[in-house]
Amino acid sequence: MQEGKDKVVRKFRGKAAIANLLQEQSRSGQSIKSFCASRGIAEGTFHNWRHKQGGQADASSGFARVQILPEPGLFAVVSGIKIYQPVSAAYLKELLA
Repeated sequence: MQEGKDKVVRKFRGKAAIANLLQEQSRSGQSIKSFCASRGIAEGTFHNWRHKQGGQADASSGFARVQILPEPGLFAVVSGIKIYQPVSAAYLKELLA
């Protein structure tokens, strides 16, 4: 017998319920810590949900997702000079000199 130990109960939440909780937290103005404590949710679980949702719940962070695409055919950039064809290392050294 295990006396005095609480059994952790896992509650399954669907995608819609998770999205609602994420929106509710962002609208509430509460910190994540206090929001999770009041709802009985582990902070780590909440952060995992936010990560899996792509951070969409926290649009006020001031950051935007950016995808950097390489310039087609670009071989190298040396001192601001873009080189589009393969060149020898000696040529690149000459550019730097």
